[in-house]
Amino acid sequence: MSRSSHRSSSKSIWLVGWPTFALLALLAVAAAPLLPGGYLRAAVALPIWLTVPGFLTLGAVFHEHRRPRGVVLMSLALLLSAIWCVFVSLLLYAVGLLITAHATYFSLLVISAVLAAVAQVRLWLAEPGGGRRAYSSESDGRDTYRLEADGEHLQTLRPRSFYIVAAVVAGMFLLGGGLFVYDHLPHPSPVGYTAIAWTDQRVTQTIAVSPGGANLHLQIIHHETYNTTFVLSADWLGKTLRPLSRPLSFRMGPDQTYGATLYVPPLPNGCTYRIVVTLSAPDQPDFQTKKVETWSINADVHDPTKSQKKC
Repeated sequence: MSRSSHRSSSKSIWLVGWPTFALLALLAVAAAPLLPGGYLRAAVALPIWLTVPGFLTLGAVFHEHRRPRGVVLMSLALLLSAIWCVFVSLLLYAVGLLITAHATYFSLLVISAVLAAVAQVRLWLAEPGGGRRAYSSESDGRDTYRLEADGEHLQTLRPRSFYIVAAVVAGMFLLGGGLFVYDHLPHPSPVGYTAIAWTDQRVTQTIAVSPGGANLHLQIIHHETYNTTFVLSADWLGKTLRPLSRPLSFRMGPDQTYGATLYVPPLPNGCTYRIVVTLSAPDQPDFQTKKVETWSINADVHDPTKSQKKC
C-alpha cells in the first residue's frame, strides 16, 4: 500500500468517525487530575472542554456539506460550548444539585454522547449508497473516486451569516430552556448560617474580673432549615487548652436563637488570660472537608486588683 493511499484511508476514517473520536477525547478529560496541577492540566483539559460540545452540536444540526468551516466553525463551537455550560449550570441549580466541576463535566459528557450519536448517524446515512453516489473518472489514466452530494452543490456557498443566525437561535433555545427549567422546577433551599457572638459590650477590650468572678453573655443563632445538635465548650488559652467549664450539649431547631452565660471564676493573679468559647456540630460534618463544623469566639480577662508583677 502506498503512502498516499494510507493517508487517504486515515483521512476517510477520521471524516466518518470524528464524532466518536471527539466524544472519546472529552471522555479522556476525566484523566486530567492525573496530570500535574496548574497550567499543564488546564492546557490539556480546557481546549477539549470548551470545543467538543460545540463541535458535536454543529455535527448533529448541520449536514456535512452545509457545516461551517475554518474560523467560523471554531467560533461557533466555542460559543455553543459556553452556552451548554451555562445551560448545565442552570439545570444543576434547578434540580438542587451542587454546581461543581465534576457535576458540570459529567452532565456535559451525557449531552455530548447524545449529540455524538446523532452526528454519527447523520454521517453514516451520508455514506455512498445512503444519500450520495460515487463514480470514477479515467481521464488521466488513474482511478479517481469522488463523492457528489445529491442536492445542489451551490448550497455550500450560502452566506456564512446563516450559520451565525442558526447558532444564535440554538443558543437562545438552550438558554430559554434553562430558564424554563429554573422557573418551573423546585428551587433548592436558601442557604442559611450558624453564628456565635458575644452580646456583652465589654469584650471589645480586656474585661476586668472581680474577686467574685464575672459573667459573660453570648448568643447563638441557628438560621437553618433543619434541627442540629450542638456542643458548647469554654477553655483557657495557653500552651495547651485547659477546660474552663463542662461542655454543654443542646439541640436547636430551624431559625432559633440560644442565649448563654459563661461564668469566669476569680483569676489567680493580675495576668491577662484569653478565653475561647467553641461551638461545634458533631452530627453535621462540613460538606467539602468532611470535618466537624466549629465556630469560636474569644475574650481577654484580667484581675485589676492584683499586681501584674507575678505574670
